[in-house]
Amino acid sequence: MQNRGRRTGRRIVAAMAAAGLIMAMSVGLLTGCSDTKIVVTTGLASNELFRIGSETCKLSEALVYLCNEKNQYENVYGIEMWDHNVGDMTLEEYLKNQVVSQLSQVKSMVLLADEREIVLTDSEKQKAAEAAKEYFTSLSEEEVSALKVSQEEIQTMYEDYCLADKAYEQITGDEAVEISDDEARIIQIQQIFVPEENQAKELKNKLDNGEDFESLAANYSKASQTTITIARGDKDQTYEEVAFNLGNDEISDVFADNNGYYILKCLNTYMESESEANKEKVARQRKTERFHAIYSDLMEDTISEFQQRMWDNIKFTDYDTVTTSNFFEVY
Repeated sequence: MQNRGRRTGRRIVAAMAAAGLIMAMSVGLLTGCSDTKIVVTTGLASNELFRIGSETCKLSEALVYLCNEKNQYENVYGIEMWDHNVGDMTLEEYLKNQVVSQLSQVKSMVLLADEREIVLTDSEKQKAAEAAKEYFTSLSEEEVSALKVSQEEIQTMYEDYCLADKAYEQITGDEAVEISDDEARIIQIQQIFVPEENQAKELKNKLDNGEDFESLAANYSKASQTTITIARGDKDQTYEEVAFNLGNDEISDVFADNNGYYILKCLNTYMESESEANKEKVARQRKTERFHAIYSDLMEDTISEFQQRMWDNIKFTDYDTVTTSNFFEVY
C-alpha cells in the first residue's frame, strides 16, 4: 500500500487541474466551476471546515494534510523556507490554500462517486482500515491531541482517497477513445525563418536550384532550431496546415506567419514511436475533457460552504510539536 495514496492524490489533482477543476476554497480561492455557488459561512459545525454539497470536510482532516505536507517540505528544505513568499502571499498561506484545494477535489470526487453509485469493495475498505491503524498508531499522544483526529477519521480519509481515485478511473475509462493515426502523428521537419519576404523568396529559389536546405538554414534562418518534431496543436493553424500536408523530403512554398516568412522541409511524415506515445496522450486529454463535462454538470447547482475565519486562524507555529509526515506514504 506504500505510496499508493500519494500517487492517487497526485493523479486526481493533475487530471482535475488539467480540466480546470481546481476547486480552491474561500473568497478568491474557492473557484472550481464558475456555476458552483459559494457561501462563506459560520453555519457549519465547530469541527467542520467546509462542505461541498452533502460532503463535509472536518478541520482535523485538513490539519492532517497540512501538517504532513508542511513536515515533508521542512524535511527537505528546512524551516527557513516559510520565510519566503510566493507572489503576494507567504509560503505558509500558499500551502494552506493548496491543502484546501486538494481536499476539496477529493470531496468533490466522493460526491461524484455517490451520484454515479460507485462504492468501495469490502477488500478496499479493509485496506483503508489497515492503513488507518498503521498511520494512527504512529502518532504520539501529543500529535493526536493537536490534530484532534481519531483512527476512524483517518480511515474515512483513506476511504475517500480510494473512492475518489476509483470514481475518476471508472468515469474516464467507461468508453474507449478512438484516436486516428493522422490525428496523433508526430512529424519531423526542418524550417527556415526570415523576417523579409524578398529574402525568403531568394532562399526558395536557391532551394529550387538544388542548394542544401540545412546549409541555407544554418546561414540565414532566424529560428532558434532548424530541425524540430511537432504534433498537431504545437503550432498555429497556418504553420500546421503547411507542415502536415508535406510529403517526405518535400519543401513548402514561402508562407507568412509569426511576423516573418517560413520555408519548411518534411523529413519524416510519421515518427512511429513518438506518434504512438502521442496517441495515448491525446486519448488521456479526451478522457479528461469528458470527465470535465460530467463534473461540471454535477457541480453546476452544488452549494459550497467554507469557514474562512477558522482556517485563517490556523498557524504553523501552533503545530511545531507535530512531526508526522508519512500519511501519504502509508496508503
